[in-house]
Amino acid sequence: MMIGGDKVNIRLAYMFQAGKEIEINFMSDEMRIEDSIVVAEKLEKERSVQNIYAIDDLDRTWTIKELKRLVVQVEEEAHHILVYFDGGFDRNDLIAGVGVVIYFEKNKKYFRHRKNVKLEQLDNNNEAEYAGLYHSLEILEEMQATHQAITFKGDSMVVIHQLNEEWPCYEEKLQRWIERIENKIEQLGIKPDYQTISRKDNKEADHLATQAIQGIQIESTLEITKRK
Repeated sequence: MMIGGDKVNIRLAYMFQAGKEIEINFMSDEMRIEDSIVVAEKLEKERSVQNIYAIDDLDRTWTIKELKRLVVQVEEEAHHILVYFDGGFDRNDLIAGVGVVIYFEKNKKYFRHRKNVKLEQLDNNNEAEYAGLYHSLEILEEMQATHQAITFKGDSMVVIHQLNEEWPCYEEKLQRWIERIENKIEQLGIKPDYQTISRKDNKEADHLATQAIQGIQIESTLEITKRK
């Protein structure tokens, strides 16, 4: 089962034996899974440290032996995923376009996946923004990127604040998109972290959405030297 995410994702819990009658339980800060193995191995050498186990960002617990086995599996699958999404809407032609950029790691290499889609039968820009996020989930499903924490970044305050339940949603069509997204999130076992960014910081996904409206289809996966 896959674990991972854009952020650090493992906490180590252990009991420290300070004396015959003094036992203190400790919980570490969060860290990447690879770093947690290094720390756990050092803790195991300490005689006063007992009952070491790991907690991932989905609140599942693992023994250190299980965690070591998972590291190998994680490296072979897409992990440490960061998603940028955007949607655009042409009011004159009633055509929408969505753009998705996904950064991820696999086999100790960094990749960027880009894709856009031209859509019809949408009513406004907010709906296009929701469609962009939903389409990113469909791509993640194709990548088999499940059961992990993933960060989603978009420049739509409406989408981000409504999904974070900070703003109410009164539009029936947008509420249907929220339900579709939440159902897909649950199906994939994803723990989402929705973040608002400026349009400038979202220019890759924005450009892809504009190209989709113009009828320019883009889909590519590229190995990169440094993660965004």
